Amino acid sequence: MASQFTNPFTNPGGFFSTQPGGFFAAPQGGNTLTGLISDPRVNIGLAIAQGQPIGRAILGGALQAQQVKKALQPGEYKSAKAKDGYIRYTEGPDKGKKVFPDIEDNAGMLFDNEDKLRKNFQDQSKDFKKINAAYGRILSNDPTPAGDVSLIFQYMKMLDPASTVREGEFATVQNAGSIPERLWSQFNKAKEGTLLTDTMRADFRKQADNLYATALDNQSYIENEFNSLSEAYGFDPKRIITQYGKPLEKQIYKNQVSTMTNEELGQLNLSNLTEIQLDILKKEIIKRGKTN
Repeated sequence: MASQFTNPFTNPGGFFSTQPGGFFAAPQGGNTLTGLISDPRVNIGLAIAQGQPIGRAILGGALQAQQVKKALQPGEYKSAKAKDGYIRYTEGPDKGKKVFPDIEDNAGMLFDNEDKLRKNFQDQSKDFKKINAAYGRILSNDPTPAGDVSLIFQYMKMLDPASTVREGEFATVQNAGSIPERLWSQFNKAKEGTLLTDTMRADFRKQADNLYATALDNQSYIENEFNSLSEAYGFDPKRIITQYGKPLEKQIYKNQVSTMTNEELGQLNLSNLTEIQLDILKKEIIKRGKTN
């Protein structure tokens, strides 16, 4: 393809012109459907529009244009989509062979590698997903007998996401995993009706905050690593990485604001807050104004 266009570095004016050799010249195959779809610029533009990196789009677009042009040349043998999903020749010396081998194989490899990288990210995020879910339930917990059972249970899940103890059953040495005995003993007492004090509830929530902050830092590191890997392989990071902690950000900030003193609220730098955070802060101030 390089010989078809003016060099954009040595002659940028010519490259972006509508004259022959310019990137915006008329299709080289003429103003026909064949000329259009076999023009490499069309394929390159479509690839870029689909989010492919420019380097890959240029290489793949040129290759695809060459193969389409070859397949559409008069005298070519007939082809059809085979049972395996590939387009293959149905007659001639290449009968049974793929019409577009490079394009289809490369596409299959691309999606296969992308799926593997996404699966790898999901596997490494498995514990954080459980911790994130448990912390979300703690944030919405009520100070009731059932709430106390749930609070302790979710805290235990944050400590050891792999533990097999269930909320509806008593904790034992066998199902509690690495959870300390004093903790699952407290859980069993709560199931029997022993209520937590306000101080104990506050301590559980504070410890849960600390556990979540550490887990979130670890998850951020994993996300950054996979972001770099995605870019290195030419993948869109958004197709690989899921920000599992994103849905809780609003509730976390709401809880933080609710525990701050009026003096602490007055010291907040409003320029650093998002619109959602500003709205939460506004509602908290109005709420406190009504109660005073």
